[in-house]
Amino acid sequence: MVLEERHEQILSILMEQQSITVGELSQRFAVSSVTIRHDLNHLAESGRIVRTHGGARLGDSRGLQEVAFSKRQKINAAEKRQIGHLAASLVQSGESILLDGSSTAVAVATALSQRTDLTNVSVVTTGIWTALEMLGATHLDVVLTGGHLRDATGTIAGMIAKEVLNRFRFQKGFLGAWGLTAEDGLMDGPLADLELKMAIVPRCQEIVAIVDSSKFGRMGLASFASTAQISTIITGTATPAETLSPFHHAGVAIKVANFF
Repeated sequence: MVLEERHEQILSILMEQQSITVGELSQRFAVSSVTIRHDLNHLAESGRIVRTHGGARLGDSRGLQEVAFSKRQKINAAEKRQIGHLAASLVQSGESILLDGSSTAVAVATALSQRTDLTNVSVVTTGIWTALEMLGATHLDVVLTGGHLRDATGTIAGMIAKEVLNRFRFQKGFLGAWGLTAEDGLMDGPLADLELKMAIVPRCQEIVAIVDSSKFGRMGLASFASTAQISTIITGTATPAETLSPFHHAGVAIKVANFF
């Protein structure tokens, strides 16, 4: 097992049980106590855990959020990167766009930060991690909405965020989702996210759904955008053609990102 993989597994264990001893980790990974102590010291130096006598515990709430977001980013990571590149290729100079706080939107932000051919692009986002990905990209004018910070996801929601968004109009809104079906459209779970995305949709000329293959057919608490409101779906080659067919027949443009 490579070092980085063991570190991620240690963090996952701590997410589940909050604390653990060197002896337990040594036995679980079949490595020496010296190796585990080195691992824990490295993770502690990065601020992700706190060393305790004979072991470690998870760090503060920021550390919890970083671990949770890191785990989300790793799900279908290659597919999300390619979706991000394809989505970023749709952005033109002079446009104003919206990126949400989904892990796929972070991939779009990464690709946009590399598109130095763009000029005069305004990017409004409701995600802390999305905004940080564009830090230092001087060709992008990045606006982070104010509002209530949701610790679990690093997204911003609430009344202030809605009031800020109601001041803007966007050429394109790039939105992730918990699930997507032809019958119900884009769906999400937490009420705070649902309310905010419902407010975003009418502010956008085009809604671009950025969804990896795992999202199709999955149900959320409620819909925030019907299939009729979706202009384009960007997904990966792992999504079966028969799954995309109902959206194509409904007039939604389908773009499939190749990934390796």
